Amino acid sequence: MTGIAHVSFRGGGMFLPARSPYDRQTLIEHITDRVRAKGDVQVLLHGQRWMVHLHRGQPPAYCTCCGTAVHCACHSTGNCETVYCVNCAFGADTASMPVHQERQRQAG
Repeated sequence: MTGIAHVSFRGGGMFLPARSPYDRQTLIEHITDRVRAKGDVQVLLHGQRWMVHLHRGQPPAYCTCCGTAVHCACHSTGNCETVYCVNCAFGADTASMPVHQERQRQAG
């Protein structure tokens, strides 16, 4: 399902379009709302599985990509140690870029 995000959480789930920048912004808003209301959220998008949760602990977590403090921490199931903010994980700039390519882009 290219361009469709499957967002699942305790008690339900939803399918959302993720093709345009507007779709991506709407997806980010839905994910953020569900994380705050339900806790852990799973997102399947472009063949990747992401786990998203609130980060309330100390020390604060920072996004590997942009360096901002993370409130909703996103982890790809391929690399649970690397933390992304929802904007870097699901935003329009990373619409079809796998996580390992995103890290290479930032490093180079």
